[in-house]
Amino acid sequence: MLALALALAAPAGRAAGGRPPPSEDRSTKLDLISRLSSPPQLVVLGSSRSRRAEPSYLTTLTGLTAFNAGVRGGTAADAYVLTRYLADCAPVRGRRYIWFVDAGLATSGIPPELSADPRSRGYLGLAPARRPACKALFPPDGRHTPDGSYTPAYKRILPEHAADLAAEVARLVKSVRLHHGSLNAVPDPKQYVWFERTLAFMNRQGSEPIIVFNPIQPKVLAALRAVGFPARTHSADYLRRLHRRYRFVVVDGEDVHRWGGSANDFWDATHIDYANMRRLLRYVVAHAGGALR
Repeated sequence: MLALALALAAPAGRAAGGRPPPSEDRSTKLDLISRLSSPPQLVVLGSSRSRRAEPSYLTTLTGLTAFNAGVRGGTAADAYVLTRYLADCAPVRGRRYIWFVDAGLATSGIPPELSADPRSRGYLGLAPARRPACKALFPPDGRHTPDGSYTPAYKRILPEHAADLAAEVARLVKSVRLHHGSLNAVPDPKQYVWFERTLAFMNRQGSEPIIVFNPIQPKVLAALRAVGFPARTHSADYLRRLHRRYRFVVVDGEDVHRWGGSANDFWDATHIDYANMRRLLRYVVAHAGGALR
């Protein structure tokens, strides 16, 4: 992955009052799933870069009820747990998924914040496998609506808002040029374990997920391409081989010009804003084949 600046760390621990800290979405999303009044037909997965995918807008585009299960710093292990918890606590046969991923795909290990939640541990092999208690553990956090999106008030204070977008982009471009050698490593196959487990589970449930490569700010993308962008090459080869065993659709959203996005509609060097996300979602829906029918 673009380890230079694209990874977001989520601190562990609990905030005062028994609530997850503002930077920790995992327990919050499990709580929201526990409180769902009806099971969603379409679920968004991914890291903080997926968080601008508004479930209400997806419903407008597809006619499907939707939920955003993206979490900050989200990994394939997060996607696996959230997918399994949804299947146990809000089941829908053939549920549709839009899974936003970074160029490298591979993620290793289990985030400590994920393993700390007792509802996750059975799925992760850290406790005896049994159906989890489908109940919320914490009071509502005030930052999320029931469909997993942010409240209007919280949208205005998200930490991804950059004071100077041009300066943020310039810093990341410089970092790519200086440290591109660290992007050349071939991923360890062990890093794909949770990714493949998630795909396998989705397929067993009658689902064909849509894998969407996250947008990259055009100047950053140009810098990556200038040094060969090996992470993307490895991922493309891996996904071609993976198609022999699993059913999924790939939609490439990295180049904003492909889907009518704007280079200026980014909140920082790695996060698109809501206007760009709506453009991208229209493109995803139009190129999903039969996966959203």
